[in-house]
Amino acid sequence: MSTNLEIIDVNAAFESAVARQRATLLDRPLFDEFPPRPETPNLEATIRASVARAVDTRQTDALEPGRHDIVMSDGGFETRYWRLSHSPVIEGGEVTCVLQLVEDVTAEVTRQLLLDARERTAEEGAALAFWDLNLVTGKLVRSGGVDSMHGFAPGEVGEDIEPFIERVHPEDRDRVRMEVFSAAEQGPGPTNLEHRLLLPDGTIRWISARGEILPGPVNGEPHLVGMVVDITEFRQNEERLKTALANQKILLDEVNHRVKNSLQMVASLLSLESGRASPETRERLMSASIRVNAIATIHASLYLDGDVTSVAVDQQLRDLCDHVAASSGCDVRGITIDLDLAPIRLCPNQAISLSIIVNELITNALKHAFPGRAEGKVQVRLTRDGSADELVLTVTDDGTGPSEAAGEQAGRSSGLGQRLIHMSARQIGGRIEQSRSPEGWRTTLRFPVPG
Repeated sequence: MSTNLEIIDVNAAFESAVARQRATLLDRPLFDEFPPRPETPNLEATIRASVARAVDTRQTDALEPGRHDIVMSDGGFETRYWRLSHSPVIEGGEVTCVLQLVEDVTAEVTRQLLLDARERTAEEGAALAFWDLNLVTGKLVRSGGVDSMHGFAPGEVGEDIEPFIERVHPEDRDRVRMEVFSAAEQGPGPTNLEHRLLLPDGTIRWISARGEILPGPVNGEPHLVGMVVDITEFRQNEERLKTALANQKILLDEVNHRVKNSLQMVASLLSLESGRASPETRERLMSASIRVNAIATIHASLYLDGDVTSVAVDQQLRDLCDHVAASSGCDVRGITIDLDLAPIRLCPNQAISLSIIVNELITNALKHAFPGRAEGKVQVRLTRDGSADELVLTVTDDGTGPSEAAGEQAGRSSGLGQRLIHMSARQIGGRIEQSRSPEGWRTTLRFPVPG
């Protein structure tokens, strides 16, 4: 190539690289044959400056890879990256022409561009950055995102880890320093670290570092290599969620408390009214009062363990049975209520329906099973039938059982009590079985195990 960038000769490798024939290139100005693509970098000025330096210094002048797209036979362009160097050809003490060495580095450059794009996407889109810390020397090689996370401008700090340690929140700093530099003792493997940063403007950020300990290329010095992600927004959302859940729990407790108080007030009013009613009406009002009080007890025990999605129904039934026993004077009458309850959790609606059923069955047993008896026993059992994937509630007593004269139409329960039992059983997809024997009365409820 002449010093004016006219093509003097080319070899076969050049022909192949630029998809041209030698005959079409000879004596052609370089940039007439290879015009720049519109809206892309123009290398003409860079190449002319390189050739001028080679002529002036009489030394080879090498350029960094640059993009110059090639016009193809169909008139379209193909993206190419080239590494060029220019060496002066000296004859008789004068530079007569320039030898241009051309290397197609498209694959190499595009691979690096892809890696750079991935890193930028990670940094900008996911607040992610990459780092490589030599655990012996404290030298930190990292992407720009690490600096910006720690509040440093590009190029503000060197490769030492200490400026970054100093940006760690004072309450976390000693722990972070110890965990980072003791990581080398763990040997190869993953390591995780979360901590706060305190930036110069007072802003507190949370970051999560995930890395792996690897032997380095120099004397096997351990390196901690990995990524850092800004999790401040996640932490803030977590705190907002905790606050919202706490407020919800307070509200839920308040609602249950108000419902319980309201139900207890209704039960008290029913009890007062029963004192002025006829004997038949008094009995009905007292039954209603007992039922309302039982439901109030159920609401009082909901969500006591902080779980708003399910209820420990075994504990709830214990509380309910204690209430029924106390309100019915079981200790005075010599009647015991034995409980055998598996630790099972149900959703609130299921727990309430099951509690209503147990309340009706125990109340009916206490009312009808032991006439003229000085003692008696009611047993409540809740188990899981794994073979049928069901829960089984059984309430039995050792009372007299319903008389033949009373008929079997409703067991010992009143018509309202039976309706409450069967309605509540349907609400949880259950089925009721009742039977009597010389030993007493048995009611069995089977219902599906909740998913």
